[in-house]
Amino acid sequence: MKQKSIVRTITLGGLVLFTAITLFLSTSILLDLFGIREHQGNYVPLVIWSNFQCGWLYCLSLLGLFSHKKWSVVPLVVALFILMGAFTGLLIHILDGGLYEDKTITALFLRIILTLFFALGTYVTTKPQL
Repeated sequence: MKQKSIVRTITLGGLVLFTAITLFLSTSILLDLFGIREHQGNYVPLVIWSNFQCGWLYCLSLLGLFSHKKWSVVPLVVALFILMGAFTGLLIHILDGGLYEDKTITALFLRIILTLFFALGTYVTTKPQL
């Protein structure tokens, strides 16, 4: 039981931070706030919109996780599918000769891995005991 509490605390803390960063950066780029858009270089709108959608899914998952709901893993799984679709779209964009930054590939890959870890942590902490 103590181990489950530790996993829940780490998952909650990490997901809160990750959600805040995701929503701040994607909103800032979409609305061109604080001059962040020009610092991003050749950003791919599909990736930014996907990150923005995932940020709201992370919020929904946090609400469920805070209240110990089993469904809180579902928004994270949906976010995983959105991110994998965005990764596929990014690869198509690159193969078509579209402009992009190398860091976009790395960032999207890391986002997929982190979302997977958050989904696993959420599942472990909300699954019923056998």
